[in-house]
Amino acid sequence: MPFISIGGGFTIGNNFEGELPQKGNTYQFSNNLTKIMGNHTTKFGVDYRNQRFLQTLFFDVNGDFTYSGGGSNDPIALDANGNQNLFPNYLLGLPDSYLQGSAQTEDIRGNSIYLFAQDSWKIRHNVTLNYGLRWELNTPLKDIGKRVQTFRPGQNTSIFPCQLSAESQALLGTSDCTSVFPTGLVVPGDNGVPAGMTQTYYKAFAPRLGIAWDPKGDGKTSIRAGWGLFYNPIEQLVLEQFSAEPPFGVSIFLSNTLFNTPFVTQSRGVNPNGANGILDPKRGSLVDWSVYRPILLFGEFQPHMRSQYSAQYNLTIQHELARDLQLQLSYVGSQGHRLLATRDINAANPQTCLDIIAIQGDGACGQFAEDNAYSVTVPGGFNFHLPNGSTVAGTGQTLNFVGLRPYSSPNCQTDGTNCPSDGVPVFSNIFAQDTIANSNYNSLQASLEKRFSHGLQAQLAYTWSKSIDQASSFEDILNPFDPRRSRGLSLYDARHRFVVSYYWEPPIPKYSGFSGKALNGWAISGITQFQAGFPIHIQSYDDQELTSSIDFSSAGVPDLVAPYRRLDPRKNLDNLGFDPSSFAPSALGTFGNSPRSVCCGPGLDNWDVSLQKNTGINERFRTEFRVDFFNVANHTKFFNPDGNITDGSDFGRVKRAADPRLVQLALKLFF
Repeated sequence: MPFISIGGGFTIGNNFEGELPQKGNTYQFSNNLTKIMGNHTTKFGVDYRNQRFLQTLFFDVNGDFTYSGGGSNDPIALDANGNQNLFPNYLLGLPDSYLQGSAQTEDIRGNSIYLFAQDSWKIRHNVTLNYGLRWELNTPLKDIGKRVQTFRPGQNTSIFPCQLSAESQALLGTSDCTSVFPTGLVVPGDNGVPAGMTQTYYKAFAPRLGIAWDPKGDGKTSIRAGWGLFYNPIEQLVLEQFSAEPPFGVSIFLSNTLFNTPFVTQSRGVNPNGANGILDPKRGSLVDWSVYRPILLFGEFQPHMRSQYSAQYNLTIQHELARDLQLQLSYVGSQGHRLLATRDINAANPQTCLDIIAIQGDGACGQFAEDNAYSVTVPGGFNFHLPNGSTVAGTGQTLNFVGLRPYSSPNCQTDGTNCPSDGVPVFSNIFAQDTIANSNYNSLQASLEKRFSHGLQAQLAYTWSKSIDQASSFEDILNPFDPRRSRGLSLYDARHRFVVSYYWEPPIPKYSGFSGKALNGWAISGITQFQAGFPIHIQSYDDQELTSSIDFSSAGVPDLVAPYRRLDPRKNLDNLGFDPSSFAPSALGTFGNSPRSVCCGPGLDNWDVSLQKNTGINERFRTEFRVDFFNVANHTKFFNPDGNITDGSDFGRVKRAADPRLVQLALKLFF
């Protein structure tokens, strides 16, 4: 006799993510049908979700100064050990860079629909096969106010035409917008730019397959295996990267400015400043695009992004060694594909800067100078590298650049035509987030579980694993010229992890009366963890690469000049976690040969213990008293050492540690 059940539901909840204040709603409707017939159990289902996030975001509204050294404003040179003393820079008010943002309100919405069908087939009394298929449709999240933007090389926005103000015309000496127009910056509604700024991906099919086998049919041993594809939509947090950028706000990155007047350069040039509260220009209105230069763009979804997914697989053997004692051995792995990561699609061409130095001498170009203006006379026989990657043969001609990036000033010609007359480029960095990264994880997992009996319950678990990726989150920035060079140990990789958890009620005889209330109801529980350290993120922020590709992190790395050597921070006066002399700055204009991450930082040795006492007062009331000891052995739990070579003497040093031993007492009354 077949059995059919239908279930459905409707839920409304609040989500709080992003910056304050914001409100979010998720409307979810799901329905499934289950049919049982013979040796088969078949399920069909649909899940529909409507999401909304109303949020006001604040991005660096007060400005952000950075002192990293290596720029043209260093008062003193490097010392004999190659370290940079940045205190004079700070005291004299000479920052290396200044970042200015603003605020914006967004109303983000999206829809998702998931269809699935699965079947469980009991092939034999001891063999069960599970198989199924899901189809997932996640429409790109969109701002219904269309206050977002993206970058499409060579395309002009038709939604916000340009008109220079009287002040800008006086500054630039022209009423023509061509030189300062942000060709490439487009908004939803422009030709080929949908509301979600990227395509809707319709091919997210996710098959699943699993099998369970009881070899002896006695219920004491089971062998299980499974494989499946799992898709992951882009989360709402990513959309925050698009907020408050021109013409809906400012996002400006300036180099070698002054502390008191950050929009004034050390050469007395004045950069425009378009910051003016929360901006909400009406579509079709005229915009003075010149006031937003140099425009720094974050996010910038690419037109043909695909859904992130992973292939996950496992093989597990479970065996009951004795009553209430079970052993499990597993191989667990996953391969991540099309993962979201950040790359700079407007990284400067380092060879252009090196060519300028070769022609005009040291100091003509250098770190953090990618957004300056240059005029170069190229001698005969010299092959000069242009910012777009092409070369021109020198004939004594003069080439003009306002910025050394491929899209610094998109309409600027090398003969000076349509170049910003004030020397301020249109664009600086353009950080695109794209589904181009990959990862892989493989592990051996073992556990021994003692189910509760005779007052004792315990579990021992050990994992030996390795995880490799190009980016451990979308905030990791890839090498802009060769993303494969960013591949390395995942920043969350933990090679070995051993955990013991237990709960024990001591075998104290049961007493009655006052003695029972004092002596009965005691229990001890705890968790003990031993874990290998996490990889150390090696970075360089001094722009030796001459690309200025620095976002949440830096794409630059130093050279590894000697074998990497770990140190115990307890056994040296500088609290070093590794030998910093193994690294050195890369040659000017090159990325270092160091891997993005090296293994590993300090490990974990932690014991948490809890003592509990339950006391029954009468039939209605009982109390629970407990004392929790966190890190009861008081082992120092060091954080990872500093992996930024630009930090001078702090490079390689462990500067922080987690909490020492903590004790917590609690008393609860239950009634």
